[in-house]
Amino acid sequence: MEIVQFVADALGDASYLVVSGTEAAVVDPQRDVRPYLAAARERGVTITHAVETHVHNDYVSGGPELAALGALIVAPADSGIRFAHRPVRDGDEIVVGGARLRAVHAPGHTHHHTAYLAIDEAGQTAGAFTGGSIIIGGAGRSDLLGPDETETLTRLQWETAHHLEALLPDEGELLPTHGAGSFCSANSCSTDRRARIGDERPRNIVLASPDFETFRVLHLANPAPIPGYYRHMAPINREGPRLYGTPPRPALLTPEHLEAERAAGALVVDVRPRFAFANAHVPGSLSLEEDGSMLAYAGWVVPFNHTMVLVTDDMAQADRVATDFLRIGYEEVRGALPFESWHGAGRSVDHLDVVARAEAARLLADRRVPALDVRFDRDVAALAIPAALHRPLDRAPEWLPDVEAGTPLVFCGGGSRATTAASLLQARGIRPRVLTDGGAEDLVAVTVAGAHA
Repeated sequence: MEIVQFVADALGDASYLVVSGTEAAVVDPQRDVRPYLAAARERGVTITHAVETHVHNDYVSGGPELAALGALIVAPADSGIRFAHRPVRDGDEIVVGGARLRAVHAPGHTHHHTAYLAIDEAGQTAGAFTGGSIIIGGAGRSDLLGPDETETLTRLQWETAHHLEALLPDEGELLPTHGAGSFCSANSCSTDRRARIGDERPRNIVLASPDFETFRVLHLANPAPIPGYYRHMAPINREGPRLYGTPPRPALLTPEHLEAERAAGALVVDVRPRFAFANAHVPGSLSLEEDGSMLAYAGWVVPFNHTMVLVTDDMAQADRVATDFLRIGYEEVRGALPFESWHGAGRSVDHLDVVARAEAARLLADRRVPALDVRFDRDVAALAIPAALHRPLDRAPEWLPDVEAGTPLVFCGGGSRATTAASLLQARGIRPRVLTDGGAEDLVAVTVAGAHA
């Protein structure tokens, strides 16, 4: 049995190709199934199963895409999926070549969550596909279904983790779906993507905590916000998404096309690095820097599946970003325009008023202009900046209309969220000053250094 891991960097999630003999299964497939098909062709095997650990809240599943090519979708029996699939319960097995995947009821991340033991051709347990139960360093979030469910699901996460641990030999691998960069992961997760259970026992908070209460406190401490698009994912995954086969490529736009799309209501979304955006951008455009947080940030500032046109470095970036948006159900990317095409056509450009760290610290101390701290609640809880107004990016639609005209200072933890927030303010006619290279820790360090100078 061979287990091949694929990581979707835009989401912080992993999928797996399980190969045995001439057959293969994909565990928790992403919507873009091309990497699995390529790996299967390379090995001369047929993908016979698409296996889900749970109904995903953070991406549109690729199971239906694989089913359209002949695979059988496997999902927990009480998942509520309303299209053809094989429902499995605790102890059921899926045969893949000479190997087996054994379903283990594993509630905690969701009530219906199911893990799968990977049993090789010799009958040995090689690992467990743990989805959002045990992840590397901790456990998947148990607060995504709302506060009424959090306590129950947290207790179930604890119980499930120790049940799964007991089913694995020391050499058995933990093969989680969620990991670093995923907003489905709790704060404690590691940047590693797979690990032996024997190595995880002393360092994983759900396995190493001496009792449930210790785990509960660590697990629920300072949760990340929930991306706005999450509420749309489970309904799509239960009903079945639109099928594309190959993700559509965005059309190459001219400046005239971009203006026509904007006039028709499309948002202009600039995904270039924030420093390039700050230097020059299409007036009125939104900065969403292409990085591991882009999709989460989009869910807070772009209405779900709103029509968009992209401003990019080149069309290769346009292809990547459009595919990433497709992963979370944003299907209305009407095209893309490399920024140089706009600039080279002599079109007007705008810029952000960027401040250095020392200047930002001076403005913050001076207090003659408002300072907007757009970090998340958990960031402010860890390091408060009393002189600033807390205006978290994840709640931008709530506070944006109340920002008065002027030149507020905008900062975050590193510069990305501040640039996005500044672009939103600028589109409303406000001229913010923004710290694009640094954040709250740097402001504190500069202030302390100045006080000791």
